[in-house]
Amino acid sequence: MRDAIPTKKRLSATVYYLLTGLCLGWPSLASLGVLLPDWRRGEVIFPLSLAAIHLFILGSMLTVAFGVLFQVIPIAFQAPPIPRHVLCWHLPIHVASVASMTAGFITSSFTIVAVGGAVLFANTTLYFAFIGHHYVRARNKTLVHRILSLPVSVLWFVMLLGLFQATFPNKVFPGVLLTHIILGGLAFWGGLVMVLSYKLVPMFVISHGCRVSLAGTASFYYSGVLLWIVSTWYSVGNTAYVLRDVGTAALLIGLICYTRDMLRIVIVRKKRRIAFPIYEALAAMALCIVGELGIAMSTLVSLHSLLFVSIYVFGFGGLVALMYAYMQKIVPFLWFEYRFSKRPERKTAPLIDDMVPRRTALTSMLFYFGGTIVGAIALTVGKGSMVSLASWVSDLAMTGGSMLLFLSLRHVLTIGGKRPDDHL
Repeated sequence: MRDAIPTKKRLSATVYYLLTGLCLGWPSLASLGVLLPDWRRGEVIFPLSLAAIHLFILGSMLTVAFGVLFQVIPIAFQAPPIPRHVLCWHLPIHVASVASMTAGFITSSFTIVAVGGAVLFANTTLYFAFIGHHYVRARNKTLVHRILSLPVSVLWFVMLLGLFQATFPNKVFPGVLLTHIILGGLAFWGGLVMVLSYKLVPMFVISHGCRVSLAGTASFYYSGVLLWIVSTWYSVGNTAYVLRDVGTAALLIGLICYTRDMLRIVIVRKKRRIAFPIYEALAAMALCIVGELGIAMSTLVSLHSLLFVSIYVFGFGGLVALMYAYMQKIVPFLWFEYRFSKRPERKTAPLIDDMVPRRTALTSMLFYFGGTIVGAIALTVGKGSMVSLASWVSDLAMTGGSMLLFLSLRHVLTIGGKRPDDHL
């Protein structure tokens, strides 16, 4: 009689989300050569720009975020596994809805954008219905678990505001647009990174028992964001400026507390050696903080040139690079769990940190970070033809780096060959 070896029969759905999101970012990155000169002039709201921005945020970044939540909630919070059928219907519909929105932006057909956005909203609602069902059944309900619901809840308001703008484009005024941007950029993406960092960074650097204050940090951070939003709608006397300045101060305090906590976690780590992708993640987190500080200060002094480059650094240099860094830890772990965990050949399997080809992955991130820096320079000090040249250099470097990273992660999925049968 043959004994069964309890291995995972299917590769984690998270891998499909991460690799799909990585690929969906390429068209947007490839358009930076055209877009950066326009962004430097402050021209952001035009068809190609709107299409590229929404394709990257919804198609690439949000797809990756869906995949991360798919895996983090069961593992980090000890919740029941998410049913695999969620992947089978959610990911194709998500990609199709984002593609239709992109087509609508390119053709300036807001009806198509609204239809695609409505499908995206409904599909996301169903996704979080399944995720939420398992989320509330988690056994490890830490402070991170409780506060994570805050940035996730913000996503609904971001999508609803987007739907309103696509459905009634003639009724859009600066308050609505700014609220959409602040909620999406700072409250959702900034907040999501902040909250998950308190779980992922200690997990990856093996640091436990450090005194940190997520509750205080999140309180200051979200209070600042809320006051910013209120200030965009309040126009009586100098009240708007007071609200904005107080909000900026609260936001800065939140970012300072966040930086302090991340430094404490890294300093008191139990394992002295840090895997190379974590160095990349820490660099990306630093760029996130620098970008948000730049956004706060440029808003405070009304310096629009600094505002655009700060948003660029926060998004491309911080958020996206952080996702790329974490992928180099998550994909090898999930492949090891699928291919080698609880099997006899696990003793000869490579270490998880050695699965990603180091030279290729390092080259990919150097290209990406280098392209981001060149793009920031083009947005800040470039003039005339130099802006165009720097924009195309940035375009090629960032797109090429992302593609090289895909090849590195794709290589991980070939290590050990096909998974053997479950029976000896």
